[in-house]
Amino acid sequence: MFGIVIRKQCYTVSTMPAKKTSLDHPFAHGSVARWFFLILSLGVIALFWRVIEPFAIVLATAGIAAIILSPLERKLRSWIGHPKLSSLIVVIIMFAAVVLPLVTAGLLMVQQAVDIVRGTVANPDWVDALQVERWPFFDLLPGVLQEQLLAIDLGAGLRSVAEWAFQNVGALFASSADFVFKTFIFFVCLYYFLFEREKMTAEFLRLSPLTDKMDTSIVHRMVTTVRGIVLGSLIVATVQGIIAGVGLTIFGVPGALIWAAAAIIAAQVPMLGTAVVMTPAIIYLFVIGDTSQAIGLAIWSMVAVGLVDNVLSPIIVGGRTRMNALMVLLSMLGGIQAFGPIGLVLGPTILASFLIVLELYKSGILDHQRV
Repeated sequence: MFGIVIRKQCYTVSTMPAKKTSLDHPFAHGSVARWFFLILSLGVIALFWRVIEPFAIVLATAGIAAIILSPLERKLRSWIGHPKLSSLIVVIIMFAAVVLPLVTAGLLMVQQAVDIVRGTVANPDWVDALQVERWPFFDLLPGVLQEQLLAIDLGAGLRSVAEWAFQNVGALFASSADFVFKTFIFFVCLYYFLFEREKMTAEFLRLSPLTDKMDTSIVHRMVTTVRGIVLGSLIVATVQGIIAGVGLTIFGVPGALIWAAAAIIAAQVPMLGTAVVMTPAIIYLFVIGDTSQAIGLAIWSMVAVGLVDNVLSPIIVGGRTRMNALMVLLSMLGGIQAFGPIGLVLGPTILASFLIVLELYKSGILDHQRV
C-alpha cells in the first residue's frame, strides 16, 4: 500500500507543470523575445510614421482646433443629445467662419499685390512722390539726418516689398489641389477628434506610465495653455488686424489687406504691436498730401485698434494662461519658417509643450518615486 501510494504520488507530482519564474517569462529582461518585440515595435512605429508623415501638420492642426472647439461641441451635445451631429455642426461652423474668409482674403491679397506691382511699373510717379526730399517736414530735420534719409532709395524698397508680397502670397495658393485635399483631411480629422476625444484621452491615460493624477494634470495644463495661446494671441491679433484693415481701406491706403495681414503678425511684437504697420501707412498719407486722411487714420489707429488689446483681450482671455509675449512672437516667426502659415498656431503650441515639459522636469518628474 505504501509503495503504491508512493508511486501514485510520484506520478502525480511528475505530471504537474512546474511554476514559472520571472526568468522564464518571454519578456524577461535580456531575453531574446524582449529584444525582438522592441525591434519589431520600433520598426512598426517607423513604418507608421512614414504613412502619416505627409499629414502630420494637418493632424496637429486638427488636434489643436479640436482642443479649442471642444467646449462648443460639448455644449451643442448637451442640447442636441447626439454626439455625431454636434461634431458635424461644429465642423460646418469652422468651415464657414474660418476657411471661407481665409480663402477669400488670400485671393484678394493676391489681386491687391498684382495691382500694386502693375501700378508701380505702369505709373512710377506715385512712388517717386514718396522720396524723402519731398516730405513736407524734410527741411526741418537736422542736416546729418537729411543726408542719411537721402541715401535711402524708398522707391526701390517699395517695389521690392510689393514684388515679395506678390510672390509669397501667391505661393500659398499655387498648389490648389494639394490645398483642397489637405483641407478635406483636416476637417475629417477634426470631426473624429471632436467625436472621439474622450476615448482618445482615456487611451492616452491608459498607455502613459505616469500616475493618473499626473497625466490628468499634464492634459489639463496643455489644453489650458493651447486655448490661452489661441484666444490670447491669435484671436486678439486677428481682430486688431481686421480693424486695422478696415481703417486702411476707409482712408485710402493701397493694398489694405496686405497691410492688415502684416498687422496681425505685428500685433505680437512686444511694446510696438500694430504701430509698426500703421505708422508707415500714416506717413505715406502725409507724404502724398492726404493730410486729413493721415490724421483720420492716426485717430483710428489709436482709438479703434489700440482699445482692442486693452478692452477685448481681458474679456476673451480672462484667467487663461498667457506666455511671455516675446517668446510667443519668436515661436510664431519660427513656426512660419518651419511649417508655413500654419506655424502661427503650431509654433506657440510647441513652445507651450516645451515649457510644460520643462516645468515637469523641474518639479522632479524623473524621480522614480513620483512616476
